Amino acid sequence: MYQAVFFDIDNTLLFKQPSISEKVFEIVSAHTPDVEREAVERAYAASELWQGQQIMKETETGVRMPDEEYIAHVAGVYGRILKLESAVVQELAEKFTQGYENQYILAPDALEILERLRESGMHLGIVSNNHGKVRNVLEEMGIAHFFDPVIISEEAELYKPDAAIMELACERIGTEPSKCIYVGDHPFDILCAHAAHMPVIWLPVNGFMEVPDSIGAPEYTAASLKDAMNYIINENKKG
Repeated sequence: MYQAVFFDIDNTLLFKQPSISEKVFEIVSAHTPDVEREAVERAYAASELWQGQQIMKETETGVRMPDEEYIAHVAGVYGRILKLESAVVQELAEKFTQGYENQYILAPDALEILERLRESGMHLGIVSNNHGKVRNVLEEMGIAHFFDPVIISEEAELYKPDAAIMELACERIGTEPSKCIYVGDHPFDILCAHAAHMPVIWLPVNGFMEVPDSIGAPEYTAASLKDAMNYIINENKKG
């Protein structure tokens, strides 16, 4: 029986508008009008997988890739898959570096789902590779009060897929990882949770996200946050 649910933030509880893939499509289509949105979504999935692999490498070696080089690699993934000219790849890298105006929106039915989970007796928390400023976004979106603890990688100096960040969240509430469940969108969320001996619900952000064989399957793949909630509640009813 699960006692606690830990959530990722981006692409799980909150979504950025425009999303990264939407912004990439906007930039690329200005140069290549016939580019397909599906191709951009595939490239986005590949770029997310590369980033997870890179973070894991940095965790293992203790050597962090310089930000400029990291961004260039991410843009390069799009370049290879979409067969972009170097000038377009550079434009993507500059946009990723400079940032662009966007806003967060709540996942569909998020408030109702969090309230229902809390009413069912579940302890709710957050474990996210993110920056400290995201705490303000959680407040603005009206969901910060649901979560304790909120473990942010920048603050904890621990990054998924390092199991230590999940273990830290469990220590904060005095619960064993096996009695918690994690909900996240990235394949490396599965790797991280399982490394901490925590079951996981995978909530892929698009249909092109794949879990490498080396990571293994999650306990459940959800189609939506509500689907994830129903799985948790039904599993707990089984006792």
